[in-house]
Amino acid sequence: MPDGNGAEFPSSGDPRVDAALARLLARNDARFKDLEDAMLVQAQLEKRAGERIKEHAELIAEHHASIRRHNQWLRNFETKMSEIEDKVHFLIDREMKREGGPEAL
Repeated sequence: MPDGNGAEFPSSGDPRVDAALARLLARNDARFKDLEDAMLVQAQLEKRAGERIKEHAELIAEHHASIRRHNQWLRNFETKMSEIEDKVHFLIDREMKREGGPEAL
């Protein structure tokens, strides 16, 4: 369907809507221009909203990956701290036995 500048409008897929748009265009009605402007604004808003949703989805995915990395780091840290604790207890026990402390009995 041609617009006022000779360009083609894509078909809406509904013959009633296409016919109404053609009638408005044929009369060069200001309502058609308002409708066209509103549709362009709506399309731009939907595009921006889609971009934000994509950005948020990427942020959420990165956040989940960060949480997984942190949990792995925490497990490694806890393992190392447990190993250090065992070594410290061993050294304390050895010193207590050497000095004749309560563990020497």
